[in-house]
Amino acid sequence: MMISRLRAAIDAQDDELAEKLVHRLTAEDEDELIQLAAKDEADCCWWAVRALALVGSGKAVDVISRKLTDEDSALRSAGALALAHLYERAPEAARPAIPALAAMLTDADGLVRQSAADALARCGDDAVAALGAVLDSLHDGARARAAYALRKIGTQNAAALLYPLLDDPNHLVRSYAYDGLDDMGLTQNIIIAP
Repeated sequence: MMISRLRAAIDAQDDELAEKLVHRLTAEDEDELIQLAAKDEADCCWWAVRALALVGSGKAVDVISRKLTDEDSALRSAGALALAHLYERAPEAARPAIPALAAMLTDADGLVRQSAADALARCGDDAVAALGAVLDSLHDGARARAAYALRKIGTQNAAALLYPLLDDPNHLVRSYAYDGLDDMGLTQNIIIAP
């Protein structure tokens, strides 16, 4: 019943109503949302991914992972953020998608790159190795977003990758590294008087 109301709102291009309806969905709607996300209709697919971010479980990881390479940049962005939410509820199921999220840091669309960085940051230490691999890339935008994500993760594992970036030639990478280490209290010099 709620899914049919959501479909009607999507067909009417009533985003405000669709957003309200998405917040009324429950885990019982997940199977129908997965079917909706698998369709080729861009708007329906986007709203299904949006809803699965709120109510989905590990079952939704496969269909959402397929959206990470969709031709629609809004859908790629929504897919990245949805995976971050799924990771919080079902880390074992979502963990295999982390390398695909890291690959999105080289996306041509800036919003997609930022969504992927935010999603990776929400995956915490599980994303550190994938972010470390991106730091070896020649893509300056990807490297900056990786440093940004590591800053947001803010753990000792992230700090280990941020320290070498303090001398990075890219000023954004250096800035994120310094700010991240500073946020963790790791840039303080302790001077002990004799």
